[in-house]
Amino acid sequence: MDSIIERFHLLNSEIDIYKRLQDIDKVVELCEKGMKELPAVISRFQDDVPRFIPCRDVLIQSFAMLDQFKKARDVVLRAYQAGAYTAAQNQAVLTRIDEMERAHNCLMACVADNPGISKDLVQQRLRCEPKALTWYIHNSQTIRRETDFTGVERLWLAHEQDANLYQGKKVAIVDVETTGLSKTRDEIVEIGALLVRVHEKSGAVMEVMEEANELNEPTFSIPERVSRIHGIRDHDVRGKSLDRPRFERIFSESDLITAHNAGFDSSFIQRYFPRTKQIPWHCSVRGIDWKQYGFQTRKLLDLCRWHRISDEQNHRALDDVKLTLALLQKKNPKGDYYLKELLRHPFYVPDKTHKEHVISET
Repeated sequence: MDSIIERFHLLNSEIDIYKRLQDIDKVVELCEKGMKELPAVISRFQDDVPRFIPCRDVLIQSFAMLDQFKKARDVVLRAYQAGAYTAAQNQAVLTRIDEMERAHNCLMACVADNPGISKDLVQQRLRCEPKALTWYIHNSQTIRRETDFTGVERLWLAHEQDANLYQGKKVAIVDVETTGLSKTRDEIVEIGALLVRVHEKSGAVMEVMEEANELNEPTFSIPERVSRIHGIRDHDVRGKSLDRPRFERIFSESDLITAHNAGFDSSFIQRYFPRTKQIPWHCSVRGIDWKQYGFQTRKLLDLCRWHRISDEQNHRALDDVKLTLALLQKKNPKGDYYLKELLRHPFYVPDKTHKEHVISET
């Protein structure tokens, strides 16, 4: 056997031993040594490059475990330059690292906000690639896992200083169904809301933190012409009332509130929950230049049809909120999430005295 190949195999065997011992510093040291020899080794394999190369693959995993994603990408570049990856493999591994970094960002923010949260709840709430999230939960050096007396696996930050990491923006997406169009006389019959954590720079949703949907009995009968639109009738709301403390908490946790046609929704929400006048509002009708992108209307259903989200809209509050979120997670022709664009264009901002300041459409 070629002495270079033999030495390389022995080195990779040593990497495997220290990996089993969970000595990550020694693993990284040995992997880096192997990476220096990789170009010479690959040249001897010709077209029969092994699928698994420990010094390459374990090093990428180790840097991901340490949240050193830039170094992981650098390993991929060096491996590609050495001929240890094809162009397609190179891109696939870089995509996988992107998925792991997003899992890291989502998970760390969630656990910092909810120490001891169950692993199952995390996997339900976070918006990232499931396999990447599962891998990161079980391998990260910055997440501590413990099983409580009921058998539930719970997660904490491994280091206190990690609590200072980037938390993202908390956005409440809302929709109301009402007895009519009058902002002063008509009343809310249903509110739907999603509280989501958003990566401000990219506009990507990191986590769906909470969803709420409440019916509310108005002080007068719902007109039949209105019921024909949203399907809510007097018997549906009889005896129902809003859980005001819950919505107050959701809004108080929000950095901003958004709605599709916020001019309508904000007028009702602010009347029922006056503190929301102290929170910036964004409107996904006005805050995104739909016409510039070639869309003929800004109606939610039309936009959802064009983006192949849904062909139907039942005009129920939480369903409309979920349609709005799905739409905002589509990308514009520039490749940016619509939500990123929306975050740059507030519809309403409170001034220092909390007086209403609605920004015009132009």
